[in-house]
Amino acid sequence: MGRRNLHSREQQQEMAIAAAELLLIRDGIDGLTMRKVAEVMGYTVGNLYLLFASQDGLLLAINERTGDAIHAALRAAADAEPAPARRPHAIAAAYIDFGRRHTHRWRLMFEHSLPPDTRRPPEADARIRRMFELVQGVLAPLLPRLEPAPLQLAATVLWSSVHGLCALVATGKLRWSGSDDYRAISDALVDCCLAGLQHRASSGLSGKPGL
Repeated sequence: MGRRNLHSREQQQEMAIAAAELLLIRDGIDGLTMRKVAEVMGYTVGNLYLLFASQDGLLLAINERTGDAIHAALRAAADAEPAPARRPHAIAAAYIDFGRRHTHRWRLMFEHSLPPDTRRPPEADARIRRMFELVQGVLAPLLPRLEPAPLQLAATVLWSSVHGLCALVATGKLRWSGSDDYRAISDALVDCCLAGLQHRASSGLSGKPGL
């Protein structure tokens, strides 16, 4: 304990985040405490509080990393798909696969809530917004008649549906549907959403409330 002089502040922060992610996998969100993180690091709890003012601060740091990782996975999936019409399917599958492989990190990002009197850092919300903006960019060539506001709404509609499917996959509850083939279900979901969005856009309904 008390190895404060062995690592820089930045190195200690990296160690704390790595320790917390390990504990998330081992014990889940409810089992993660600052004392356990400090024990895994080999530092004192007091030293850990010098790095992060609170457990919420540590969890926010983890969520920022997770947001970056998800965005990178979606960006890579979109860039790897040469056909614009298939890019929504590619990023949906990449998102669900991330939630399936990194369930505890994914759940922490969306289940962790700050105390009511605490303001979320702007960069934390920006990391979530980037995902919707990426989806919007992928949809834009497929919905060329939509103005920015309806296009933003279309991206929100699609991604909210994908997120719901991801929640079923990540919690192991998709099997209740009778199928564990999340990629086939994801592709069908995206097909249905795109067909509906394209129909509304081509029918001139995009300017009415609801799209």
